[in-house]
Amino acid sequence: MAEQGLRQDDPRLADRNGLARCLSEAARLSGAVLLAMRAARDVKIKADGSPVCSADLAADHTAKRALARLLPGIPVISEESVGEVAPAALFILLDPLDGTREFLAGGDSYCVAIALIHGDRPVAGAIAAPASGRSWFAGEQAFAQPMAADGTTTGAACELHVRALPALGPTTLVSRFHGDALSERVSAAMGSTATMPMSSAVKFGLIASGEADLHVRGGRTMEWDIAAGDAILCAAGGIILTLEGGIPRYGCVDRGFCNPSFVAASSEALARRALQAAQI
Repeated sequence: MAEQGLRQDDPRLADRNGLARCLSEAARLSGAVLLAMRAARDVKIKADGSPVCSADLAADHTAKRALARLLPGIPVISEESVGEVAPAALFILLDPLDGTREFLAGGDSYCVAIALIHGDRPVAGAIAAPASGRSWFAGEQAFAQPMAADGTTTGAACELHVRALPALGPTTLVSRFHGDALSERVSAAMGSTATMPMSSAVKFGLIASGEADLHVRGGRTMEWDIAAGDAILCAAGGIILTLEGGIPRYGCVDRGFCNPSFVAASSEALARRALQAAQI
């Protein structure tokens, strides 16, 4: 796990919203590369069984180049180069194409996800979904901002807050390509009024934006899949909890950067209810 006992007055953390804007710029530029390479189908299967194509690698290169310019000196641990860089007191987790299967299938809910980790928790995060023209980012507060195909912004950033739970029950986001029995069981037990199939970390942005309420994941995910969403959702008033009831920790080399199963919700009360349902 990353170094503990860190100074809270690290000058680089003085403006967390500013850090988030830097992450957002890098994510949007990388997203523009993905959008331009929508036709990429040169798929290879990595050692962990997940697909990768030239678009992943091009977006990875773009993100790292932007981060080196915007946040110099902070090490970047990327899905596409894991093992080459170790966690530090302050480090970046990068997923240059979250939702590769969605991308290859021609869907829209793929994204770039980037998080800045201090110790073992995210202090800023950004998600860019270029096909839908949406981006989310957060430091102290959470924001949404529209983006153009070239990665530039097309409007002002608007502050986000989760919504109150609808009287009829939660809208639950389910994975389009990675469904699991746990999420199906909890969704049914929670009396979800609607389930929305969705890929990638976009799910966290939708809960933060007040468009959905709950996401449960029992299958395998990696830290770079959820760290940016964790930062954004928490800043908007939501929470991610593991099935044991704790908050996720990042930089866990000892478990190969794998996450435990978790619930993401618009409130801690809803998350705790979902955890109870998961035990049934």
